[in-house]
Amino acid sequence: MRRYLPVALGVLLVAALTLLVGCPSGQAPTGTPGGATATGTSAGEPVELQMWTIWSTEPRKSALDDIVAAFHEANPGIRIVVTPVEPDTYKTRIRVAVGSGEPPDIFFVWSGEWLHNFVRGDNVLPITDALDADGGAWRSRTMGDSLKWYTFDDQTYGIPFLRQCTSFFYNKDLFERDNVQPPATWDEFLAACNTLKRPDVAPIALGNSVKWPAHHYVSAFWQRLMGQDQLMADFDPMGPGSYDSPGYVKGLQMFRDLVDRDFFNRAPNGTTRENARALFFTGQAAIFYTGTWDFNALREGGEAPPEFADAWDWFNFPAVPGGDGNQQALHGGADGYVISSKTAHPEAAVKFLQHLNSLESAQSFVDQCRELVLVNGSVTEENADEHLLRYAREVEAAPTIVPWADTLMARSVAETLLDGCQALIDASMTPEEIMSSIRARQAEVKERLEKLGGSSMEVETPEDEAG
Repeated sequence: MRRYLPVALGVLLVAALTLLVGCPSGQAPTGTPGGATATGTSAGEPVELQMWTIWSTEPRKSALDDIVAAFHEANPGIRIVVTPVEPDTYKTRIRVAVGSGEPPDIFFVWSGEWLHNFVRGDNVLPITDALDADGGAWRSRTMGDSLKWYTFDDQTYGIPFLRQCTSFFYNKDLFERDNVQPPATWDEFLAACNTLKRPDVAPIALGNSVKWPAHHYVSAFWQRLMGQDQLMADFDPMGPGSYDSPGYVKGLQMFRDLVDRDFFNRAPNGTTRENARALFFTGQAAIFYTGTWDFNALREGGEAPPEFADAWDWFNFPAVPGGDGNQQALHGGADGYVISSKTAHPEAAVKFLQHLNSLESAQSFVDQCRELVLVNGSVTEENADEHLLRYAREVEAAPTIVPWADTLMARSVAETLLDGCQALIDASMTPEEIMSSIRARQAEVKERLEKLGGSSMEVETPEDEAG
């Protein structure tokens, strides 16, 4: 694998990006590669950029369409062709496209190892110079420390756009009925679940048919027990991957304890996330561990009954006594967009990312979707409800936000973890067996990555590869 773009192209890109970010809004730079400008080709034909996104459902789809339409109006020489793909399908489709050498110009990424794998293979264009131009004007409008998850070896690749975090959502009416307060510690959480448990009410709704929801519990346990630094060292696919801390087994055991206590609904592995969410908003489950992506489903006008719109709240994952991790950390990811290193129009692609990451675009997205966009000033009292305003304050005050394990691990190692969590629910694997499988899988991944130069676009699952 190449480690750097050819020098000639790199020089041209730096020059193009410098001209671009130095131009007033709406003006096109000159002297760009191949005789093209940021508003069209040298022959006057529009530049067409392919953009892949997982925003395939409303209201995100329309919100992105409006942002693109505004860009087209201001930049008639550039056309953005958006292809929405369902998220689980996207995970395979984008790897196939990048691996075949025919990636879209701009594409969605999850932060962490998912992005880092593309970066190690030189598949993503760094935009550090554009971010730092004009005294770092672009960089400074990005909220908090979210850019750190897009930065590797002092180069930044792409922009984070949405901040999603997981919390325990709870039914306020059921908590009040049983005189239960939001728990601050894990012992208090277990006691609350015991109190909430009734023949017609499960303490916790869990829909794990897609495998990843259960692992969110394990991710949080691991962070609380061992801390972020330990996890980052072990998850690194090019690192030792020893996983020798007893916290890994303990975290899995603590999750299995919830199953043994009969706190979940029946057959979590056969329950969809949608069905679990319905159990929650119909009062058949008191608690639902989910992400802020479910805000809209629970708000007035969403899937939940109108009377439920004010009947829910949330609390952070409780503290685990004796744990070495930061007990106030949030758990979540910074979803965003990157530019392919193979794009024929890097300057036009950077211009669109700047537009996407502008305050105007961010506020437009918040207006329609009521989600936290990682642009300073995007969430205001005028465009956000009390839930989003509170969430934005929590993110701002959080000591750290730790990504979920499946976004930090190599993909096939993450699949081994997700399969293990399903097996743990079914009692077909023990925590020790799961960790043994993870260690073995990561050793195989490291050996393969070393042979491939540090990056792989393989899309097989572990089971397929074993076969």
